[in-house]
Amino acid sequence: MSNPIIEALDAAMIPFRRTHASEALARVEETLLINTGRQPLPPLPALQRPSLFYFPGLGTRGWYSASEYPSLESLARLLKEATPMLREEFLTRAHQGELLAYEEQMPGRFPTLDRQDWGSLYLLKEGMRNETNCEACPRSAALMETLYPQFSPSGAFFFSVIGPGTKIPPHHDTMNLKLTCHLPLIVPPDCRIRVDGETRESVEGESLFFDDTFLHEVWNNSDRPRVCLLLDIWHPGLTAIEREAITALGRVMGQFINQGYTPPWSTNGRIFEH
Repeated sequence: MSNPIIEALDAAMIPFRRTHASEALARVEETLLINTGRQPLPPLPALQRPSLFYFPGLGTRGWYSASEYPSLESLARLLKEATPMLREEFLTRAHQGELLAYEEQMPGRFPTLDRQDWGSLYLLKEGMRNETNCEACPRSAALMETLYPQFSPSGAFFFSVIGPGTKIPPHHDTMNLKLTCHLPLIVPPDCRIRVDGETRESVEGESLFFDDTFLHEVWNNSDRPRVCLLLDIWHPGLTAIEREAITALGRVMGQFINQGYTPPWSTNGRIFEH
């Protein structure tokens, strides 16, 4: 019996199979098998649970240090230099944009959190620019444009605001082929993030990199808002060929996901009880 998603993904792979050695595509071929249910999800670390997509061979830990990869080190340096500008533009111009509550992004996931608890000002969401917010924050948008090659296909670039006394419950996110970068811009006392069982302090101007398919949570126990810039970037363990293939496959798989497809092993975005 034919399988539309398998046929569509195989068709998207034809140009890559023609132009690249099988060794260069080995992990891509494996991820096709895993994410269409033809090969089981391999054993994962205890606190890792991707909800939608898994790419093999990218590591077994939540936290990443900028010093481990030149691309992360360069990005961390650039963001540190841009921190005063990003902070100033958020404080003086962000009110002209559109702050989106998390509940509006993922209805029903964290129903107790409202816009004051956790809001986001997106300049880039799922690879699409928000022109209203880019016009409100033009210097931040200009910085974003220089970083496009580093964004994953579902790339994001946004200001994340967590209100006073708010805790974001432990949860996992969708896919391990990207890392999340937190750049703290405004950090009151007692603001922390825990990923893969390890808690770290947020320090203004110091980027934090983590794989959000690992269990993670954030809290702000202060009486003031905490503001970070968040970016979704390619996992540095991927090769250029793998990124190119994933981008093409992602366009195909996205069509099926929009129609309700999830891999057989998927948690479908449910919160992990731990």
